[in-house]
Amino acid sequence: MDSTLREAYGDKAILLTGGTGFLGTALMEKILRSLPDLGRLYLLVRPSREKGARERFDKDVLGSTAFSRLRESLDDGFGPYISEKVRVLEGDVHSPDLGLGGEDLAELSREVDVVIHSAASVVFDAPLDAAVNSNVGGTLGLLNLAREWEKRPLFVHVSTAYVSGVRKGLIPEDPPGDASPNGTALDAREEALKLQGIVDEVDKASREREFLNRFETEARRELGMVGEEDEVAERVDTLRRAWMRERLVERGTQRAKELGWHDVYTFTKSLAERTVLRERGETPLVFLRPAIIESSVKEPSPGWIQGSRMADPIIMAFAKGILREFPGDPESLVDIVPVDHVVNATLAAAIRRPEKPEVFHVASGDRNPLRYRDLYDHVREYFVENPLRDSGGRPVPVPEWSFPGRRRVEGRLKLELIGLKAAGEILSRLPDGHMVADLRGRAARAEKRGRMSLYYSRIYGAYANMSSTFSTARTARLFKDLVPEDRKEFPFDIADLDWRKWLHTTHLPALTTRPNRKKRRRAVQEKPGEIAAIFDVDGTLVGSNVVSYYAWMRLWELPPHQRPLWLAGFLPRIPYYWALDQVSRAHFNRAFYKNYRGWKKSRARHLGQESFSGFTLDRIYPGALARLREHKAEGHRVVLLSGALDFLLEPMRDMVDDVLCTSLQEEDGAYTGELRGAPVAGEARARMLASFARRRNLDLSRSYAYADSISDLPMLEAVGNPVAVNPDRRLAAQAEERGWAVRHWNKNGVAPDKV
Repeated sequence: MDSTLREAYGDKAILLTGGTGFLGTALMEKILRSLPDLGRLYLLVRPSREKGARERFDKDVLGSTAFSRLRESLDDGFGPYISEKVRVLEGDVHSPDLGLGGEDLAELSREVDVVIHSAASVVFDAPLDAAVNSNVGGTLGLLNLAREWEKRPLFVHVSTAYVSGVRKGLIPEDPPGDASPNGTALDAREEALKLQGIVDEVDKASREREFLNRFETEARRELGMVGEEDEVAERVDTLRRAWMRERLVERGTQRAKELGWHDVYTFTKSLAERTVLRERGETPLVFLRPAIIESSVKEPSPGWIQGSRMADPIIMAFAKGILREFPGDPESLVDIVPVDHVVNATLAAAIRRPEKPEVFHVASGDRNPLRYRDLYDHVREYFVENPLRDSGGRPVPVPEWSFPGRRRVEGRLKLELIGLKAAGEILSRLPDGHMVADLRGRAARAEKRGRMSLYYSRIYGAYANMSSTFSTARTARLFKDLVPEDRKEFPFDIADLDWRKWLHTTHLPALTTRPNRKKRRRAVQEKPGEIAAIFDVDGTLVGSNVVSYYAWMRLWELPPHQRPLWLAGFLPRIPYYWALDQVSRAHFNRAFYKNYRGWKKSRARHLGQESFSGFTLDRIYPGALARLREHKAEGHRVVLLSGALDFLLEPMRDMVDDVLCTSLQEEDGAYTGELRGAPVAGEARARMLASFARRRNLDLSRSYAYADSISDLPMLEAVGNPVAVNPDRRLAAQAEERGWAVRHWNKNGVAPDKV
C-alpha cells in the first residue's frame, strides 16, 4: 500500500451500524480522531424507550470516556467537528429499509463508500428467534439495500472467529463452505426456514390451555388478593413469554450443537456469513472475524472497556472466591484480542475492494499463543498481590485450581445443586418463620452460586477447551502492507503484545477499578411516582393486636354474666397462639382466623364499627397519628398495610388514602375461617406493596414505611425510608445494623420527628 489510511479515506463516507456498542464506540472514536479527512460518518442508531437516536448518541456515545482524548484535543471545537463529520440516522437494521425515509436512503445510496456492519446479538444463550432476527435477518436486510446503492459500497461484515465451530487444527481465513462444522450439508436459506418453524412451534405450545392455566395460577399466587384482572393478564403474558424464552434458548442451543457449533451465537453468526455470501451479488465483501475482544492496549485509553466481555465474569468470579474450579484444558488456547487491534484491522481491511470475498481473523493463537494455564497463572498472581476486599474490608482469598476437567467439574456442581434443591424443598414445607427464612436465604444463595458456576461452565467452558487455532496469515500481511506511518498509528500486530504486562498493568486494573468503563446513567423520570407513607397497624399505629380485637368483640356482645366463662375457655389458648406467632406470623394468621368461622358478614361489620369507638381510639398512639397527619400535609399518599381483617380497619378508611389488609372467604353470607389469598405477612406483604405501587405509580425508593415486627422486614426493605416503630428484639437488631430510623411511640404521646 503506497498511501496512508488517512489519505485512502479522504472524502469517503462510511455507514456504521452497532455504533453504540463496545466495538462500535471504539471504531467511531478512532475514525473521528485518526481519519479527520473522512467526508462523512453515517451512524444508524436505534431509539430506546427513553431516548431518541440523537439523545442516545449524545449521552451514551459521546458521553463515554472513549471520547475524552478527542474532546480534550479539540476543546471548544469538539461539538462543531462532530456535527460536521457525523450524521445520526434514527433507524433499526431489523426494520424494512432500516426504518429510514426515502430522502435518507437516497443520500446513503449517493454517498456511502463503505458499510461496516457491527450490530449483532452477542448473547451466547440468546433465544433462537432473537438471535436469528438480529444476526441473520438484520444483516440480510442491510445487504439487500447496500447492493443496490449507486457506489456499490464495500460491505464489511464483523463476524467472529468462532463461526468455525467445534473443529481441530488450523482454521484458514476462508469464507464458509456448504457444510456445517461436523460435515452436515447445510443450506442457509433452508436452515433459516427450519428455525422459524421451531419458533412457531414453541409459540403455539405456549398458548395451549394447560400452560395458560399454569401461568394464571402462578400469577394469582404472586400478586395475591390485590391483583386486578388486567394486572393478572399482564403477568400471565409475561410468564408465557418467559417460558417461551427458556424453550427457545434450549432449542437453539440444541440445534447449534447438533450441527457442530458451540452455541446459538456462533451458529447464527455463521448463518449470517453464509446468507451474505449467497445474496451479495456483485457487492465487494470482507468478513472481519475477531476472537474474544477485551480491553484496549492503548486506545482510546489503556484498559478502556465497556460492558462485561466474555472472560470478565469468570475472572471476577474467581477473584471473589466464587469459582472454586473452572473446566478448562490447561494447554488449550484462550484466544483474546484487545479492542483497539480489532478497530485498526477493521479500518485497514475496509479500504479494500476485493473481487472475491476476503476473510481476516483478528486473533492471537497462531502468532502469540496464550494458554489457559498461563492466563490462570497471570490472573491468580495479580489477585494474590491485589486481592479484592469483602464487605468487612478483609482480603478475599483466591482459590487454587487443579484443572480436573469439564466432566468432573460439572458433575460435582450438578450433585451439589441436587442436594441444595432437596434442602430447598424441605425448607419450603416448613412453616414460614424467621429461622426458616434465614435457612432458606442461605440455601438460595448457595444454589445461586452453584447455578452461576454451572452456567459459566456450560456457556464458556467450550472456549477454554479449544482444539483449533485461527490462522492470521492474511491479517499479518494486511498489517505488513501498511506504510510505516500507519503501522505506528493503526497497530494490530498481536505478536508485539506482552500478555502478562497487559493483564497486570492494564486489563485487570480496568476490571477491578473500572476507571474507564462507560458509566450507566440513571434514568431521571420526568414525572416521578408519588411518595407514599405505609403504616402497619397493630403495634405501630395502634397499641393492640388481632387477639385483643377478637377478645374485645366477643366480650362486648356477650352478657356480663357469661364473660368470665368465655375468658376461662379462651385464655389457656393464648400461649399457643403466642408461640405460633414467634415461629411464623403467616402460620399464626391462618390458625387464629379460623375463630371467625361461621360469623355473618353483617355481624362482623357491626362489631368492627363498635370496636373502633370502644377499643381502637383509646389505643391509637398520638405520635403515630401526628406522623400520619404530617405525611398528609406533605402531600404523601398514606396507606395502611396490615394483616388485620378488613372489617376491623374499615372505620379507619377516612383517616388514610388506601387500606390493604386481610379478608376472609365467604360462603352463603358467612365466613369460612379461611383467608382469601396469602396471609399479609413477610414476603407476601412486600409483594402486595409492590403490586399496589405499580398500579398507583408509587415511587417506593422515596417512600416511607413504619412497622414493629421482624415479620415486617420485607416491607421495610422495599422502601427508601424504613422506620422501625416500637421494634421487637430482632427488628431492633436489624434496624441498628442497617442504620434505619427507630421510633418509640406510646399512649403518652411522644412527639415524632418531622418528616
